[in-house]
Amino acid sequence: MIREIALVADLHGNVPATEALEKDLLRRGIDTIYCLGDIVGKGPRSAETFDWAVAHCQVIVQGNWDYGVGEKLFPNDQFYYDQLGPERMHRLREFPREFSFSLSGRKVRLIHGRPVMKSLLTPSASSDCLLPLFEPDYQVVGYADVHRQGMRMVETQGILFNTGAVGNPLGVTMVQYAIMRGDDTDSQAALDISFVTLPYDREAAIRDTEAAALLPNGELFSTELKNGIYARAHLKGKK
Repeated sequence: MIREIALVADLHGNVPATEALEKDLLRRGIDTIYCLGDIVGKGPRSAETFDWAVAHCQVIVQGNWDYGVGEKLFPNDQFYYDQLGPERMHRLREFPREFSFSLSGRKVRLIHGRPVMKSLLTPSASSDCLLPLFEPDYQVVGYADVHRQGMRMVETQGILFNTGAVGNPLGVTMVQYAIMRGDDTDSQAALDISFVTLPYDREAAIRDTEAAALLPNGELFSTELKNGIYARAHLKGKK
């Protein structure tokens, strides 16, 4: 049986981007959605993106922001704690850190990146660094975290790909996600991985951000939405 799975990540409190994602999934008729984490933080409307992910995604793995906010690791994040409330905060702590399944005979591993990885998994990481991701017997590994789409072959192990970001895209300032298409029963069937980019109401997202006076580092998030360039490198000890 052929099925399509949308792989989304990094919603980051950006409701206009999440709404554009939902419309595109409805247009395509894709109703199986796996989320690779970071459904909260950075953006101004984390409660709403959290609720969207819980309502629409059959799988949600924990991202570094989900972990950091859920565990109250950073003193400046009270804005998110107040917005999310105790029940959502508890749920953030309970999400699994990875998920695996099989499609077209390939074993697939999904992670956000951090906190499973100790440091940011960059597209240029050496093969020696990447090989453990495929242990013991994965052929495909999908991740998020760096907010940029990409795919590479890792020696003879298999395919490593990044979904890109829905709500905090870098490089290309459009909603980014991936679609995996394969067969549940035929191990010899083709496995397709495709990338999607689509425009959204970016100006509305910037207005939401600028209107949230208490949002930590809101000016940096607004800058990232505008130009797609990471703006937080100088913040020490931050996600």
